[in-house]
Amino acid sequence: MLRKLWMKPILHKEPLPMKFLLDENIGKEILEFLEQLGHSASRIRVIQPGLTDSQVLNLAVSQNSILITSDKDFGELIFKYGQLSSGVILLRLKDETSKNKIKALKKVLTGRKQIKGFTVVIERAGEFIVRRRVNPVQED
Repeated sequence: MLRKLWMKPILHKEPLPMKFLLDENIGKEILEFLEQLGHSASRIRVIQPGLTDSQVLNLAVSQNSILITSDKDFGELIFKYGQLSSGVILLRLKDETSKNKIKALKKVLTGRKQIKGFTVVIERAGEFIVRRRVNPVQED
């Protein structure tokens, strides 16, 4: 009996809590939404405003956080220049209201079990593209 239990994978009905860093262009409503889901989040605007995009990405890596942003320059830093990333969600929405961003994030966070280490591009609230980064951060 014990052996059978050991061999079965543990399935989680709810996604495991994740850690997020919100770029300066992401409002506090998104932070509150993530925290309501049980995730931890912090905002660049509050903890260190004025950082360059490269510094923001480095901070996200140092905190082992997934960056949420509306700034497409982060994709260029990761894919063109090879900067390390622990994951990015890029919101490229026409409707940039917090309500629409929350709708889009809800779809991604409930639709994927693992987004850490990936670049997720959301162009419409119900549609997203997932790309594996070319230079994964090694996790302990």
